Amino acid sequence: MLRLVTDTPIDGSAAAGDVRAVVADMQDAYRKGDFARIGARFADDIDWLFQGPPSIFPEVGRCRGKAAVCATFAALVARYHVESHVADHVIAEGDRAAGVADVVLVERDGGRTIRCRIASFFRVQNGLLTHYRGFTDSFDTLERDSGAVLRF
Repeated sequence: MLRLVTDTPIDGSAAAGDVRAVVADMQDAYRKGDFARIGARFADDIDWLFQGPPSIFPEVGRCRGKAAVCATFAALVARYHVESHVADHVIAEGDRAAGVADVVLVERDGGRTIRCRIASFFRVQNGLLTHYRGFTDSFDTLERDSGAVLRF
């Protein structure tokens, strides 16, 4: 069973007030599969929402609190292996940041590859993620998943 450790101390690589550094640290941890480091960046009362196609990501939706978000991550990790995560853009100002990433996931059971672009919006306070909104390009993800080319 996969489990996220949520009491891992945060290393000094990102200053508490530097939202860009916190987001970069979380993205690096995600790429490396270091979910303990990600969990250490969640505030206890984090407000989390990730929207994507339920047929691809049944685990996602709205979560409140560190334990609920870590359970969602654990479910995603149990289902998919992160093959790559490439952040195209990260814009930060004050306590907020936004980014776009190309993500490739491989289903652990069936070997199916999921490629999608994810837009993420972060709010960081005292070095911890307090608010997250993520959106995947559902149409593109489903089109790639089905192998069909849909035209209008």
